Amino acid sequence: MISCVFLFSMETGNNFYISLVKLFSLACVYLWCEKHEGERYMVKKTVGMALVISMLFGLLGATASAAPTAAMKVWLYVNKPEAFVNGQQTLLTSPATVSPNGKMYVPVKFLGDTFGLPVVFDGLTNTIAVTAGKTNVAIDLTARTALIDGMPGPMEPTFLISKEGKLMAQLTWFMDRIGAKYEYDGTLNRVEVLYAPWSPELPSSVNGKPIAKFTFGKDTYKMGELVKYIDLSYDVEGDGIQFASWKNKQDAFFTPGTHEVSMQVTDSQGNVSEWFTKNITITNETMYDRVAFQMQHAKLQSFVKLEKTDIAKHITSATKLPVASVRDESRELLVSDSPENIVEYGVLYRDQVEGKARLYANHINEMDADVQFAIIATNHGTEPVTIETTRQGEVYPSTFINLIGYQASVDFLVGDANKPTITVEPGESKAYAYLPKLTKGQGINLMYDVETSDELTFTFAAMLPGEPMEAALGYKELPYDRHVRGSFPVSEVRWETDASTISGAKKFTIGDNVDDKYVQGYDVFRQQTVENYGNYGVVYNIRVKNPGKSALVMLARGGIYKGPLKINGEMVLAPASGVITALDGVFMLYRTTGNEPYLDIELTPPAGSYLPVDLVLYPLN
Repeated sequence: MISCVFLFSMETGNNFYISLVKLFSLACVYLWCEKHEGERYMVKKTVGMALVISMLFGLLGATASAAPTAAMKVWLYVNKPEAFVNGQQTLLTSPATVSPNGKMYVPVKFLGDTFGLPVVFDGLTNTIAVTAGKTNVAIDLTARTALIDGMPGPMEPTFLISKEGKLMAQLTWFMDRIGAKYEYDGTLNRVEVLYAPWSPELPSSVNGKPIAKFTFGKDTYKMGELVKYIDLSYDVEGDGIQFASWKNKQDAFFTPGTHEVSMQVTDSQGNVSEWFTKNITITNETMYDRVAFQMQHAKLQSFVKLEKTDIAKHITSATKLPVASVRDESRELLVSDSPENIVEYGVLYRDQVEGKARLYANHINEMDADVQFAIIATNHGTEPVTIETTRQGEVYPSTFINLIGYQASVDFLVGDANKPTITVEPGESKAYAYLPKLTKGQGINLMYDVETSDELTFTFAAMLPGEPMEAALGYKELPYDRHVRGSFPVSEVRWETDASTISGAKKFTIGDNVDDKYVQGYDVFRQQTVENYGNYGVVYNIRVKNPGKSALVMLARGGIYKGPLKINGEMVLAPASGVITALDGVFMLYRTTGNEPYLDIELTPPAGSYLPVDLVLYPLN
């Protein structure tokens, strides 16, 4: 007790040291009382710690770095010591990092010093005091606890100590508290932070309202030049900005002069800011017209904002590219899509396969009872026959018809096959595919590339659930209902064209039966020649040589469309959610850089979608 009193009365020439010593002495008094004076003077360590920290926060203003008066931009590279403050490089002892739980952490001391936020380490108590906006934090490094605005809790996961011994804070937590904007650049593996401290030039907050503020990347822009908006909004009470409303915010302006842009923000508590307005100047120079701008800047795998007149003038009227077409007959295609709507139990289709084949099925249960769908392989020969599956697209029963065709196509283009090798003994029948039962309104879409070692008969059956396969093989053949059914010699179509032979926008059309003829085949049940309307189950491999710097867009002319494409090996979803229709206009698929010798496109018409579709190459030079 005497040593504590002695420390409490020490005097030196260093006022901050005196203050720290006094705080430590006060903590000693509390802890001594707790140990020696019994219940009458019992004081919990947490209370003592809170008092020490509250006094320490009163001293932080004298020790913090000078607060900046202008907006500051900081770049932090993940797991790299290099950092940039307003373009000036510096080196960090502990760089930004991603923890095993997937959260990103940033160095607190570095950001505090940079932004003028108090961060003070007290070696006597082994604590760190941080002021983040209006939030006061006290971290006890010994106990690994954090006191945030007086509320005790564990230090992690909000904070952690780096391997270099530095305090790190969770990126989202820290930036939200100080009102900074941040963005992660995945290409550069970099966090870009924009911090705008309060200044008299900023609009004032009234009654807890958030502050709306933004600026432009530069003072003047050309017509058709992409405008950069920098959001500087913040909430003085640390509630965080929930969303923003804009007036006249445009990606680009196409008339010269001064244009007024306004912004209003709402915080997480529902408080709405005043409108903030700023003028932008557009010169008489033109960088892009409306169509060229959208082709340059529209987000990939999204709809392009074009007027109907622009679509008619620049997209629909694009010149047709001549293609050299090869129809590969090395793999037979069996299509079971009629009757598409199952109204009774029976055999949907049946034919023999020897060697390579593609099995395609698309059906919906319209019965009041459940249906078990199966593909049954029967060996009528004298030797065992094996079935290898090399590629598959398989979707279990669903009522979302566009979804099942889309997802089966995605799986098929991915190219995985997880079915084991099946051996069918002489005289034996085995289920090649046996799906969960379909309730009324549910459908399935299936695509399998198989290779058999000898001849097998494949039966597509709509079965009574629980009935043995032998009974299903004796079902009657179900009648044709105008959808596609039959065996087709072609399951692969290869096109090749040279984009450099035509200037301007150019296109090719899939599934119109004019430029792209439907594949012809034979319906074994009806014993007649048939056409594969829409070429469902057919895979297109298209190579466009010399594409130049271009945008590849899709125009769904036939109606609803939802399907994937593989473009230069990359999966592109058209669209990722929802559907494309002719009324929606143009859908942006892909952009080339101008350095590619060719553009490879792979697709298969998805069930539930309607053809034709146009693929248009729009030059970006």
